[in-house]
Amino acid sequence: MSRRRALAFIPVLLLGVSCLSAPTESAPATVIVRGSWSYVSVQSGDATTANGTLTLSQAGTVRFTGTLDANEQDARGQLRRIAAVVSGHTIDQTLVEFDMVVDPSTIRRHNGAVTAAGDSLAGSWVQVSDAGIAASGIFRAHRVR
Repeated sequence: MSRRRALAFIPVLLLGVSCLSAPTESAPATVIVRGSWSYVSVQSGDATTANGTLTLSQAGTVRFTGTLDANEQDARGQLRRIAAVVSGHTIDQTLVEFDMVVDPSTIRRHNGAVTAAGDSLAGSWVQVSDAGIAASGIFRAHRVR
């Protein structure tokens, strides 16, 4: 292969390598989730629901953090307050992934999509324990401000 042909492949190789690299913490955000969201979740196979406010901070990068302040009601009608810590990242123009730490042994992994208008977020969550999947469900949130 001639040197000229070999040099022609360098841009193609560089493009291929750049496509394989994952977004870093300092990569600019492709979707903005910063703000207050009205959050609702429903646990699968159970009548447990949670309603509250999801507040997220995002400094213009793919990473975001926040809190959930909610009330969870079980099938018997008993209420418990949830004060959770949230940490996550955006994946692309619509997809997000975040962990909601309800307590040290209760972490719910959320995967969702933000609408094109940026005012709604919906998806599913899974709570994993040492024994496997402890619970799962769906959630939705509507941007309040």
